[in-house]
Parts: sequence; C-alpha cells; structure tokens
Amino acid sequence: MPEIPLTRGGSVTSADPRHPAENLLRPDDGGRWRGAAAGEKRGGVVLELGESKPIHSLHIGNDGAAFVEVLVGSSAGGEFQVLLPSGGVMSPSESRAGPGAGAGPRRGGMFGPDSLVKAPAQASWDRGGVVLSQPYCQSRPYGLSFIRVFAAPGGEETRPEEPV
Repeated sequence: MPEIPLTRGGSVTSADPRHPAENLLRPDDGGRWRGAAAGEKRGGVVLELGESKPIHSLHIGNDGAAFVEVLVGSSAGGEFQVLLPSGGVMSPSESRAGPGAGAGPRRGGMFGPDSLVKAPAQASWDRGGVVLSQPYCQSRPYGLSFIRVFAAPGGEETRPEEPV
C-alpha cells in the first residue's frame, strides 16, 4: 500500500516543547507529539496530507492516550468528518498503571478498511485530524508516537520488471 506522506503540521491543542507535533511528519525518526501538561482531558492535532487520495488504512502509535479518533477534512473548507470513530486503545486499568507496569502505553494499532467509516474513506482529503483523550490518568501527558496514512493498493504507477 502506498503511504500518503504528512507534509505539514497544522493546529494543535498543546505541545510539549521537547515533543512538538512536527515530529509526526517524520515517523521513522522516533519523535513523538505529546500534550504540554498532565491532566488534559482531550488533545488534538491537525496534519496536512501530501496527496489528496482516498484513505485505505491507518497505522497509529499511541503514547499514553486511552481513546483515539481520526477526522478528515479539506483545505477548501467545510466540516471535518469522522474517519475512525473514537475507540479505546488502552483500558482504564492500563491507563492508570503507567509505562513502568508493562502495560504498553506506546503500542500501535493498524486500522484497516473495516475499521474506517466507509463514505469518508472513499473520498479524497488533504487534511487529517487526530483527537486523543485520557480521562483515567491525570498524572502524565499523552500523545502519539507516530501516525501513518495509506492509500488503497494499486493506485500508483508500477514499473514493469526487467527480464533477468
């Protein structure tokens, strides 16, 4: 599946200066985005997509959030639409346990076509928004380790193989 690159960070609710949202533009560099302070109930970031294509799947790396929701929109205007409905990525007990307890607050998740809302997934978008929440633990900031967006397979030009 071809990856749709993230090209620019947009608005963000808050960011730790050591972990700004721009880190999400380089998912292979290991940087992450985190909210500025512990105790924030919700946080979010808007990112611009390098290509306007239908979205086939998402790969999201969590960094301590209990719930994640992904929205899509257009720079031409209009309302954002829900692409991935808000869902739990950590249980309440995992959220309270913290990173030292082996709960895995940084695990990732793959969300394929069956997880995405069909109509928004089939349209083309040039912006994506991620909304996170953590109502169970007020002692740590949270955010994303990475986010990767993928277009449907077969949509890109392929070069024929050369004979050996």
